[in-house]
Amino acid sequence: MASVESNSGLLSKFRGCMIGSLIGDCLGEPFELRTRASKTVLRNYFSNLLSGGSTKMFPYTDDTSMTLSVARSLVENKKIDPKDLAKRFVDEYFREPNLSYGTHVVVVFYALKETNFEDVFLPGKMQFNGSGSYGNGAAMRIAPIALFDHNKTDESLKRDVEECSRITHNHPYGYNGAILQCLAIKAALKSDSSKEFDPVDFISQLEKKMETIETKDDSPYCESLKKIKEIYLQDHEDISAEEIAKCLGNDETAHESVPAAIYSFLRGMKPLSDFECSNPFVRTIYFAISIGGDTDTIAAMAGSIAGAYYGIDGIPTELQERCEFRDEVDNLTYKLYDVSQEDTS
Repeated sequence: MASVESNSGLLSKFRGCMIGSLIGDCLGEPFELRTRASKTVLRNYFSNLLSGGSTKMFPYTDDTSMTLSVARSLVENKKIDPKDLAKRFVDEYFREPNLSYGTHVVVVFYALKETNFEDVFLPGKMQFNGSGSYGNGAAMRIAPIALFDHNKTDESLKRDVEECSRITHNHPYGYNGAILQCLAIKAALKSDSSKEFDPVDFISQLEKKMETIETKDDSPYCESLKKIKEIYLQDHEDISAEEIAKCLGNDETAHESVPAAIYSFLRGMKPLSDFECSNPFVRTIYFAISIGGDTDTIAAMAGSIAGAYYGIDGIPTELQERCEFRDEVDNLTYKLYDVSQEDTS
């Protein structure tokens, strides 16, 4: 996969990643954990948005709120600072608690506040009788670290992701899912979208990296990546969203949603039989939502990968303009880009 060398091209990819995540979150939220939307409903939904027929502003959820907290902390501290991250997560929750935060993460926030952030990892460790959470809440917020660490080693990225994740998600499935999501964004960021893309190579590279992270006896991410690779090796890209939900998952756990987001990014590269659209980023978000389940988080993760690949110019303004906080996210992304350049100079 060719590297992107142009600074303007890299900035476009930073912006695409962050805005792509926002769009997935905002557009996926109306369908979250509800009965799977019919193809007709989804087609009309997207056609209305793309034609300018809708002027509705779609609100963001906890996915975006926590993602922005990570980005602001990186901009301010120029490194991962777990205590600062924990305080920002808690402050944002108590400032605006009605953003669909999960019940278990709220328990962590209260414990962090009550203990005055004495040990920012302890409340997360205590979740689920000491096993930690393996929800997708760490993976959904991890995009800024992929951008900030884009020129660092995978080992450095892994350490940063774990420190950010373990504040709330201390189970290996939870933080390993965040690592996989981060590696997928980084790989998309480094790929040249003007050249032919090899999905099997993309997945194989991710699988190779995850093999060094997961144990052979407990490797849900490697197993899911193998399933995705088989889909492409056997030329079965026409597999339905319903089948993908059964094969890879679509719920709020990390190992049942991160692989679905990665597949959605890959599936968006080719036309969809049930939705005529020439824009691959739009197809990515459409397919991610059509999988059902935790639609806002799956679409946010898929959108961040696709945005990192296609860049901001690959995302229709009609979708960007329908999302609350769009300008604030974009302005913060410029700052994150500047800090990442300072860090790698």
